[in-house]
Amino acid sequence: MSTVLNGKDRFTLPMYRSLWGPAMLSSIGWALSDMADAVVVGQKLGTVGLAAIGLILPIYMINCAVVHGFGIGGSIQFSKLLGAGQNEEAKKNFSSITLVAFFISVLTAIIGLLCIDSVLALLGTVKSDGMLFKATKDYLKVLLLATPLFYLSNLLNYYLRNDEEQKRAGIGSVVGNIVDITCNITFVIVFEWGTFGAALSTAIGQIVSISIYLPALWNKNNHLKLCRIQWENICYAFSCMKLGAATSVKYLYQVVFFLICNNVLIRMGGENGVAVFDLIQNTSYLILYLYEGTARAMQPLISTYQGEHNLIGKKNICKIGFISGNIVGLLLIAYIVICPSGLCHLFGISGTEVEHLAYLALRIYAFGAIFAGMNILICNYYQSCEQEKASFFIETLRGAIILLPLTVFFANLQLEYFWWLFPCTEISCFLLFLLFKKRFIIQEIDNKRVFQKIIQGNENDIGFVIQEVNEFCEIWEGTIKQQYFITMTIEELCLAILTHGFQGKSDGYIQITLIALENKKFEVHLRDNAVEFNPFALKDNKVNDIDADFNAMGVMVIKKQSEEFFYRRYQGFNSLILRI
Repeated sequence: MSTVLNGKDRFTLPMYRSLWGPAMLSSIGWALSDMADAVVVGQKLGTVGLAAIGLILPIYMINCAVVHGFGIGGSIQFSKLLGAGQNEEAKKNFSSITLVAFFISVLTAIIGLLCIDSVLALLGTVKSDGMLFKATKDYLKVLLLATPLFYLSNLLNYYLRNDEEQKRAGIGSVVGNIVDITCNITFVIVFEWGTFGAALSTAIGQIVSISIYLPALWNKNNHLKLCRIQWENICYAFSCMKLGAATSVKYLYQVVFFLICNNVLIRMGGENGVAVFDLIQNTSYLILYLYEGTARAMQPLISTYQGEHNLIGKKNICKIGFISGNIVGLLLIAYIVICPSGLCHLFGISGTEVEHLAYLALRIYAFGAIFAGMNILICNYYQSCEQEKASFFIETLRGAIILLPLTVFFANLQLEYFWWLFPCTEISCFLLFLLFKKRFIIQEIDNKRVFQKIIQGNENDIGFVIQEVNEFCEIWEGTIKQQYFITMTIEELCLAILTHGFQGKSDGYIQITLIALENKKFEVHLRDNAVEFNPFALKDNKVNDIDADFNAMGVMVIKKQSEEFFYRRYQGFNSLILRI
């Protein structure tokens, strides 16, 4: 009896789980780290401290726009190159992105330090502001000096997750952020170093994270190696940045938004208005980083499936990602709506004259946060499929076309109504994208050109699949030679996996994907849940050897006849790629 499992995906959920846990740990760590400065400074300096950190946000967002542009775009291409077996090109990708981004970080730090008073004036504070000016300048000095650390830490985190080092990425992020929070408490509360201490603790946390990430570069099994690059590699780095900019552009929009809001809120409510705005921003880190963590867990799989033309896998990863992201997001949103006093107490504004305004603002923001999370997940999906126009469209709606006019509109109302700006923006963006969705069609290979089956590990199933493979090759005009070689390849490799990989496992599965490319060539992808086993590493003995391994002999023929072949152990499963 056949156990061919049509439509069954046995691999996506386990791979997603292995990525989601570390990604969520990293996101929670980043959220707590970003919030730590505001929490500790708010407890010690009150609204002046919160306002100073709020004024710094545009500079932080400029750094985010650049580093996340390089990190997102570079890691998407890196994952795609690894999935296609182009290891050397993947190493050049990492080297190019890292070196170019690091140079830019040093350059921007120097320019910022030379023009610091002018930058502060642009942010909304001058010397006559007294304590607010001093607190903001102390923070900005350290932030600029630590810019290269911020770039390197984020880039390494992106690439580690795409090179199967998600645990190291998660641990490095969490440990670094714990150090950041600990130093914050020590420097600001105990030593009373104010905003200077808060910024210094962030820099120290980045150093700790980097020290945990860096040993991965010397792991011989990884692909994160620095190598010499040429001028064309530099141009390539900026092309990757262009792909990543489809979503990182949101940070540039936020620069404009923060500059407008800080000036408007100072006029409307003084330091209190900016303090509540900073509270909302830090609350958004806590919520939206959970969605971004989910998006970062989805991205390596979507990019890999895009390269494999695995349409079923992409559909399943989206379904799983959207469900898991919304569950954790809604739980936190519900807590904020029910208990806003907890956050107010945490940020040091309980019992102040702005507490009632903070309650109102938090609840209004939470109303639209679920739509913000959905927009983030949609953006990630399109960008991971290299459809940056759709991602750019959504982020431009969220960050400029809808947000900025609404900001001007709500700035003319009373302060209590200003906070409706957030849900109105996110809901409008979500609805407009649904309206224009049909214009952003992802360029997929015709699904009729993709043959995919998952079989349970026994020899009888292979025979059933081989018959269908022959019919598929005939439909797409494969030559007699191609048909023979494709069926032999699938049969020999599956038998080698059954013999050497499963080792008696009764729950073994092999996913067979055959793609009829438009250039009259075929591509075979095999994925199995056997122990780590590379069929291409089998030793080929001579035919007259009494101990000859006939699986090895078959694999030897496949290696010689294939145009390209590649093995990769990815997220706990064996992956094989052949081009015929």
